[in-house]
Amino acid sequence: MGITNAGWQEDLVLALKDRGIETGWLSNPVFRLLKLNRSCNLLLNLVSLGERCSAVEFMDLQGEWVKVNTQVIHLWEDIWLTRRNQVLSRIIAILGMNSTIHGRKTEVITVTQKYADDFFSRYHLQGSAGCRYLLALQAENEVIAVAGFSAKRKMTRRTAGYTSAELIRFATVEGLTVTGGLSKLIRHFIKIEGPSDIMSYADLDWSLGKGYAKLGFELVGQIPPMKIYLDLATMKRYFPQRLPSPVRSAIAVLDEEEQEIYLKSLNYTAVFNTGNLKYILYL
Repeated sequence: MGITNAGWQEDLVLALKDRGIETGWLSNPVFRLLKLNRSCNLLLNLVSLGERCSAVEFMDLQGEWVKVNTQVIHLWEDIWLTRRNQVLSRIIAILGMNSTIHGRKTEVITVTQKYADDFFSRYHLQGSAGCRYLLALQAENEVIAVAGFSAKRKMTRRTAGYTSAELIRFATVEGLTVTGGLSKLIRHFIKIEGPSDIMSYADLDWSLGKGYAKLGFELVGQIPPMKIYLDLATMKRYFPQRLPSPVRSAIAVLDEEEQEIYLKSLNYTAVFNTGNLKYILYL
């Protein structure tokens, strides 16, 4: 099963139990599948470092369970070890266990990149990212949600003046769902910037994109799985084109096999994702 150390998996089980979520293992000859007993339609595929399955096998697993209305989340060992609180928060939100507040009870404000960095690092599974526009929802003088958008880009292959912006990040404080919150932030962004469309991506390891569909986004494409390199010393993930510059320079003259040997000597190991769904909200 490619399991290097079951300790992190048992740690996850105990952490879920502490939050009132009972679990049970499903028998499977290939995957380590954890059923969340609060939900009849959510499974966790627990992926230890050193996994020998492929992204295609992961996608096939998801496809089989989708047929019986069940979502499979691929949770990698390093993600649990480095983003424990965010993982638990995301699972609890998916299970519908959050407290709720309606977006109409909030007001839209702007925040700085530094504030957003801190907020996303604390509450978003993928951490922060650079954004051109940062809008937040505030309730009783407390920021409870932040969304980050890119600058508008001219789409020369479309009609004259057509522009597109990307929704890069959205997160709420732990334990809270803001009903209509993202929709409110998107409407505000549209009002002040007036793009022709808004684009965003759903991470297939964690999402089937249903939230985007509810907001009126249309599925327009699928980004294939990507190889990722994990620095075992820092537990930081890098897409190949994002590896540190000296490493990229060194592997540029090597063939694929030599690259893998060299990266392994630097304490990198290869992992992967299952790709992304691309959604667009046409305005």
